Amino acid sequence: MKRTGVFYHETCSENAYDMLLMSVKEGFQALEKENFLSQPNIPLFESEPASEELILSVHTKDMLESVRRSGYYEASLYSVGGMVQATEKVLTNEIDNAFVFVGVGGHHASRTSYWGGCFLNPMAIAITKVRESLGVKRFAIVDTDTHHADGTRAIFKDDGNILHICFCGGYFWNFRNTTQSKTKVCLSHVNSDEEFIEKLKEEIPPRIKEFKPELLYWVCGLDTHKDSYGTRMITERCYPKLAQIIKETADEFSNGKLVVETYSNAPAHVTEYVNPRIVDCLAELGKFQ
Repeated sequence: MKRTGVFYHETCSENAYDMLLMSVKEGFQALEKENFLSQPNIPLFESEPASEELILSVHTKDMLESVRRSGYYEASLYSVGGMVQATEKVLTNEIDNAFVFVGVGGHHASRTSYWGGCFLNPMAIAITKVRESLGVKRFAIVDTDTHHADGTRAIFKDDGNILHICFCGGYFWNFRNTTQSKTKVCLSHVNSDEEFIEKLKEEIPPRIKEFKPELLYWVCGLDTHKDSYGTRMITERCYPKLAQIIKETADEFSNGKLVVETYSNAPAHVTEYVNPRIVDCLAELGKFQ
């Protein structure tokens, strides 16, 4: 079995940007109902708020002040803090992989601007932190949310040590910072569970194998679900199968080092089904096999 850390703070549910991230609390409670958090190989970590100094390593002071006035500053701090903690603990081998609850999105936040329920960029801040503190350089980000991750792409557009793969389907390709290269890839949307699974199998393992990241991130957006607000093409049964492919890829090509960021941007019945099955996959419990 794997040691899978779960990172959560009640602020990320109580003060979530719930117009989009609508079921953070229910997704967490689903893990409790399955008694996963009492398993010795699934430690629960309370996310800690990120410091202003850490945030300013990526974002401008003007942007930080704007976020402070947004009403989602506290949820943003804990979302960033959880991602930083998870990244550090995976890279220092305290845990094998991680499942992180956030209360706001992140991939639409660039260095100077934000939109779409994203206020700060947790992954960019975590990467910046561990590059300095641990000397780790190469990261891969697989983003299966509906929308183009323009903020993350903007931050890392000239960074050849970041492989950024976005299943955005050309969504907002007329927007800024969508230029593709060998390490910056936009992939098409899909129309069914089967198509998504096959496309992930086809595209992700060979790209990760070639790139050889030291850690793999998965942005697990659920707005592709048929009851959410994105492409609305996928059922809840698809996401655990995506998790299996991504975990196997991490096990083979990044020494198992994987951090999953869950956006919880689908109704409660989706996160209640999906989250326990993804954590079951990460921790290798085998309950849902």
